[in-house]
Amino acid sequence: MDVTTLIDAVARIKSEADELTHQEIIDRLSGPLAEFTTSTENQGFAEAYSPSGNYTRLLLNDPQEPYQIVLVFWGPGRGSPIHDHDDTIGAVSALTGETKEIKYIVTRCEGEHVKLTQGSEFTIAPGRVTPILPEDDKQLHLMINEKRRWAATVHVYLTAIHRYRQYEPAPDGSFRTAETSLWFDECGVGRRMTRSARS
Repeated sequence: MDVTTLIDAVARIKSEADELTHQEIIDRLSGPLAEFTTSTENQGFAEAYSPSGNYTRLLLNDPQEPYQIVLVFWGPGRGSPIHDHDDTIGAVSALTGETKEIKYIVTRCEGEHVKLTQGSEFTIAPGRVTPILPEDDKQLHLMINEKRRWAATVHVYLTAIHRYRQYEPAPDGSFRTAETSLWFDECGVGRRMTRSARS
């Protein structure tokens, strides 16, 4: 599946989302995302891309669209802080390599501080999809690339995220929430993927 077909599939699911349950949305996202992340052409694009620094985030679709399809590159040993997804529904799969996902659950709120409990762990690999849901045990996670080579993951957010919260550890074992803007190193990269697949 090429990036244009994935974008079209996500747009169609977005247009039908009000009539679907959360699980039906995840089920409909999972098939196209798994097909996209197991495509050798798409994997070849990720392998040929030269990410900068230790972490690179690319928006594959147009930034004016109400959803986001994001390609993220993770350097060896690099990961994210614990973070939420601003109550969007979405799904994540790996395009190259593997990343570990750890989910977290908020067990108590104390102003800007929260107590978290670690939940499930999941290895994200090509074709394996993990959901993002507004429910408490599906919203917060961290991701880390524990391998010695770069990894790339594809994240579909059915409602575009502009701001989200990171959870920073405090000395007393709680976590302080910090609102953060979602940024991209480059937007509209899907156009380059389409051209690359044709050449």
